[in-house]
Amino acid sequence: MYKVPPFAATLLCAVLLTACNNDSESGNASIEGNSLPESNRVAAASSSRKAADQDAVTRADNPELTADYAKWRRQQIANVDYKISVILDAESESFSGTVVADTRLTGDLQQPLTIDFSGGTVEQVKVGEDEVPFEYNGYFISIAPDHLAKGDNRITIFYRHPYSTDGSGLHRFQDPEDGSVYLYTHFEPYKANRFFPHFDQPDLKAHYRVDVKAPADWQVVTTVREDSIEELDDDYRHWHFPQTKKFSSYILPLHAGPYRVWEDDADGIPLRLMARQTLAANVKPEDWFTFTKQSFEFFQDYFAIEYPFGKYDQVIVPDFTIGAMENVAAVTFNEAYVSRGEKTQAERQRLANVIAHEMAHMWFGDLVTMDWWNGLWLKESFATYMAYLALAENSDFDDVWENFYLRSKQSAYDADGLMTTHPIELPVANTAEAFSNFDGITYGKGGSVLKQLPYYLGREEFRQGVRNYLHDYAYGNATLQDFMQSLGEAADRNLEQWTRDWLYQPGVNTIRARFSCKNDQIRRLTLHQSAPDDYPVLREQRIQLGLYRMQRDTMSRVETLPVTYSGAETEVEAAKGLPCPQILNPNEEDWGYVKVQLDSRTVEQLSQHINDIESAFTRLMLWQNLYDSVLAGRMSLSEWIRFARENAGAEQDINVIRAIASHLESASEYLYRIDLPQDMRLERLGVIEDFIWQQLSDAPSGSDEQKTWFDSFTTVAHTGEALDRVIQLLGSQLTIEGLTIDQDRRWQLVILLNRHLYGDYRQLLEKEQARDSTDRGHNSAITAAAIRPRAESKQEWLDNILRRDQYKLSQVKAATAALFPAEQLDLFDRFSGRVFSAVPNVNAQADTLYSKAFAMVFPIVCGVEGVEQYRNALDKNSGLMPTLEKALKNQRQRSRRCLRIKP
Repeated sequence: MYKVPPFAATLLCAVLLTACNNDSESGNASIEGNSLPESNRVAAASSSRKAADQDAVTRADNPELTADYAKWRRQQIANVDYKISVILDAESESFSGTVVADTRLTGDLQQPLTIDFSGGTVEQVKVGEDEVPFEYNGYFISIAPDHLAKGDNRITIFYRHPYSTDGSGLHRFQDPEDGSVYLYTHFEPYKANRFFPHFDQPDLKAHYRVDVKAPADWQVVTTVREDSIEELDDDYRHWHFPQTKKFSSYILPLHAGPYRVWEDDADGIPLRLMARQTLAANVKPEDWFTFTKQSFEFFQDYFAIEYPFGKYDQVIVPDFTIGAMENVAAVTFNEAYVSRGEKTQAERQRLANVIAHEMAHMWFGDLVTMDWWNGLWLKESFATYMAYLALAENSDFDDVWENFYLRSKQSAYDADGLMTTHPIELPVANTAEAFSNFDGITYGKGGSVLKQLPYYLGREEFRQGVRNYLHDYAYGNATLQDFMQSLGEAADRNLEQWTRDWLYQPGVNTIRARFSCKNDQIRRLTLHQSAPDDYPVLREQRIQLGLYRMQRDTMSRVETLPVTYSGAETEVEAAKGLPCPQILNPNEEDWGYVKVQLDSRTVEQLSQHINDIESAFTRLMLWQNLYDSVLAGRMSLSEWIRFARENAGAEQDINVIRAIASHLESASEYLYRIDLPQDMRLERLGVIEDFIWQQLSDAPSGSDEQKTWFDSFTTVAHTGEALDRVIQLLGSQLTIEGLTIDQDRRWQLVILLNRHLYGDYRQLLEKEQARDSTDRGHNSAITAAAIRPRAESKQEWLDNILRRDQYKLSQVKAATAALFPAEQLDLFDRFSGRVFSAVPNVNAQADTLYSKAFAMVFPIVCGVEGVEQYRNALDKNSGLMPTLEKALKNQRQRSRRCLRIKP
């Protein structure tokens, strides 16, 4: 990815694409029971957009769709609707289809009209009843302008396309257990044209009418329920679906196969849950339906718009490359959300969160959609924030915002501190760049920034602004400017400066509180804000201060003080006269998106009183702050390990325990990476291993704490004594009361033994493969083989990764993620020449998903020579795909950071 410079304020509107489809659709949703009217604002926007520049834009002969061409094409097409007919079967490697595109052109074309269609075969093109000549370059179909006329044109295309094996387009999966074939679609951001030829851009919304011929024992699913199923004589059935409402093609679903189906109802909304038959026994439909009903109850009230798409299906699919996807009324989920054992509460909450996230998109993303992919962050950020809000206000989970802090907020801080950081809103020149922006900025930072807006504007003002936005732009497209205008009008606030500072400038600020006291009361308290040198923007936001003092045996919060700060220094007048704090948390309960540097008095108190602090959320934030100090080089790794050993054992809150366990795993990896005498390294690794085993042994039977420490043990165990326990756990000679060693945990133990070549690791792997013939088991076996610290294993799996001829993308990822763990950097040194020399060939394949998987091979290295290898690779390979370039730059920077960690 290219490095994005800071954006000037004058670019606020200039980077927004203005062409959009604003055809309104009435009677399909309601505002508190009333039908949605055509929006005056949309109509006004449409009028101004029709006056846009009509100059032709030449389309390059390559896989991407550019923003400029999409904008031009939108100006030529007043409306389009599709009828899609496909023939699916279980045996073939491809499918056939016919698409009829009823297309209304705004005028006579001066250049060919292109129709997106990647990697297929075009058999015939007709306009009206006449067959017409066409050109097809493997990326798009071109029809000469003399075959098209102003007004209505019926374009019919007969085509074939191979099924996908990389989780995009129309993906085919054959279950290794029973041989059944399952199909599903995944199109974001620019893969719908791998399913059918059409105008694949979000601002050309359309209605879709679908019919499918498929094997008689298959279930076929799309946005609407079928209106008829025709029984055929050849063990096939012909499914006919009525016309859908209007939406963008990247969220059009088609899923097919012998799925197991569960049914329920959410206050009149029909619900279905589907999974492949061999996974069905592990699915807990009661959890899925409970979380779904709670989300519907919350969102319909919050948005004041009834669910607009009639029914709601959720399909759990194999080989999925992301967590889930908001296909209209037929959402897809990764099978990783199905556990082959009991879930922890954190895992249940993660499932509830992703269900709520995808449902939020039904309104924000599907009902109202961005004009172009520069708006991708807004829909993802909004769904991220709204999912947590839904769980916080309408679920049984009571630690939702702690989980937001642990997951979304930390990923945002990490991404925002890298040289590849970027503004939340930035120009996206083409569809390849759109994909590269799926990162911690898109989800975590965007969600964090939206989370602070209700504090800044007011909760009800924010909610009303969201309602107005969804009402005004329903079934159409909108921009960031439209969204911020809706919020600003509802709150009667001018948000131009806020938008410039937060959405058009990258980087994260740091605040530090300074205070003085007299007579045990605060005399003066100031907040000092700083910014990175590369992004010197000082922002305004509302946070709250948490003031703590010892009262009897508890470090109690004696005051919570909301503060709006801005600029380099803000004096907090309201703090005067408050009790002098022993511990001061400047971002209490995590209102703000900001890094915190603790004052010296607070840091001193932590060594004595971290376990006395009454608020688990504050303890969580302070533990995170301490580990951040290690990564920043302010606290030595040894000092932190000592602090953790002395204090972590007393912690009882599961979220704090999860954070500490994660930091101990990270510390163990850095001990392998940094330059240390071997005896010192082994001593500290032993301390971590012993501590984690002790915590696992002492954890309450059957608790989430126990499961958390088990996961950490299977990451850090390395001594003969610990690995003997692993063998005993696998053979049931050793048991841990309350902990079931289910199939997924068995694989964790087998992978660990292969990672250290311990015991009969080969035989144990073969035995486990025979025991678990599932797709998940096969991927785990690949991980176990690739992680072995032997040169021949690395050679074999590098060959497999680079050849790509016998492994699916999910299997490639199972190998790349395991190839060079931290303790095997010597093996990476031996193979680094081959890995780096493969970069041009991987890049030449122009496969974004594969390049992203390949990039997982590259480790963090803590040596000057290793950093230099990354620099040379970047210098020698100009024009890298955005995802590949971004990965190399990030690993180079993480490797540089590693050099500053103090032993």
